[in-house]
Amino acid sequence: MKTSAISLIEKKPHRDGGTYDHLKSLEVYLVTNEARTILLQEIIVQKEFQVLLHIQNQQLTTLLDCTGVTPYEIWYFDEKFQFTGKAYSLHEGSGTFQIQTQAKWVLFVHLHSKEFKDLQDFNCSELDITDKYGIIKREFPYGYGVFPYLIVKHEKSPCFSQIPIHINPNDDNLPGWSIIMKEVDTNNEEELENALIDATKDYYQNLCEQRNNTPKVALVLGRNKAYYYGVDKEVAFNASIPSGGVLLAASGQIIAKNTYHFI
Repeated sequence: MKTSAISLIEKKPHRDGGTYDHLKSLEVYLVTNEARTILLQEIIVQKEFQVLLHIQNQQLTTLLDCTGVTPYEIWYFDEKFQFTGKAYSLHEGSGTFQIQTQAKWVLFVHLHSKEFKDLQDFNCSELDITDKYGIIKREFPYGYGVFPYLIVKHEKSPCFSQIPIHINPNDDNLPGWSIIMKEVDTNNEEELENALIDATKDYYQNLCEQRNNTPKVALVLGRNKAYYYGVDKEVAFNASIPSGGVLLAASGQIIAKNTYHFI
């Protein structure tokens, strides 16, 4: 299973007549399957992360066994990537729950995810897996896009800067922030997390003094775990991590656009 950046397209009316394409970019797990009956429990293993299923059989219809896979909104697209409708997998009983579809591309969006909230009023018409508008960019240099890292938001700008974090590194020339924590058990997740939160407080204080302002900074530890600094210098946990916009390396090089900030 691999991750892939895709776009959903909505046709919106243009003030001068006709329509224009409004896009939403997503990061998904891309899965291909040739079976006539597909057991979704074997495919959707990372909860609250979108899955795009490419059905490659030659049958007119495919049976999706949704048993145990809930709660998801299911988006259907035909072989020409045109949106054909939606369904829901909400069944929580002990029996089986199956859906028959003619779709060749199926997108699963978890109902408790940030992406589901972002797509509530989005009237999709088409799926784009080729990035035909060139809005998505992912070229992470060595050391970037790997948890943990810091994200610094640029004021009045769509740009973010990523600062990789290296704990007890053997190489002195790594990009970003190298931390020596010999006294910390790095195999103990809770102990390491607390040590990083405290170390980032000092890093943030120094950053404020250097810039003579209070930038917004996030310590990102995983797909659903970030600690935010910048409001009255308090630390606030949030399961939603920074994403999208224009992501810069320390050198100012663009390393990602309109996608997640991690590999």
